[in-house]
Amino acid sequence: MKHTRCSVKRNLLMIVMLVLLALFLLWTIIPIYIVVSNSFRKTIEMKLMPPKLIFEPIFSHYQKLLFFDRFAIYFRNSAIISISTTTFTIFLGSMAAYGLKLCKSSIGRRISNVLLLGKMVPSITILIPLFILMNRIHLTGTYLAPILTLSCLSLPFVTWLMTGFIADIPNELIESAGLEGCSRIGIFSRIIIPLLKPAIASAIILVMQSSWNELLFSLQLTNLKTYPLTVGIARYVGAVSVDWGKCSAAATITMVPIIIIGFFMQKYLVSGMTAGAVKG
Repeated sequence: MKHTRCSVKRNLLMIVMLVLLALFLLWTIIPIYIVVSNSFRKTIEMKLMPPKLIFEPIFSHYQKLLFFDRFAIYFRNSAIISISTTTFTIFLGSMAAYGLKLCKSSIGRRISNVLLLGKMVPSITILIPLFILMNRIHLTGTYLAPILTLSCLSLPFVTWLMTGFIADIPNELIESAGLEGCSRIGIFSRIIIPLLKPAIASAIILVMQSSWNELLFSLQLTNLKTYPLTVGIARYVGAVSVDWGKCSAAATITMVPIIIIGFFMQKYLVSGMTAGAVKG
């Protein structure tokens, strides 16, 4: 009888978890479905309530976006800014975390605990001083301005993330490589980096997503030639009306690269960090 009650409770708990999971899945998928479906609907059909689930798709929004607009330039600018920011941040963050690992003093270990204090400062508070600084050194309107800004904002978090992973690497592994004649740079490139694949994958997803979707600094530090996607899509929102067709089509295309990166990096996230050292 007791076993039957436990089985019933377990099944009830499983049903509740499945219902919650289904609700969370709907909460995630429905907004994406609305955006993607609206990109294929006529403008008048977007305003129907309730919306039609079955409709005749059109491609005029994508044609206007890709052939009669500057969307390709916005996409190129976002790719340049995001890839440069991600590469620069992960390289410096990994090097900084490796330096903290080699630091023998207690100060080096405490630095990693205060790196996230900078993330607590609202971004809007540093916008005006940053704009004045970039304007003084004649970087406003260039790719370098948003790249440096986003890299500085993401670097403390990436360093903290890498420090947590590197701290779990056995010191004996690094010391044995040094005894074999491997330099510190060689240890970093041949041992540390391969073991940091899960951390690097996490950093790529987070930094790429934040730099790809960033609007505040890009709006102030770029110009018509260097506008990224976020600023370009915001230009479709007028003072009186909104071009929902272009906005939906642009949002659909903008989602694709981040989704692809997430699926590609997923296999590195589930791998064990020190699995390579154990197998080697």
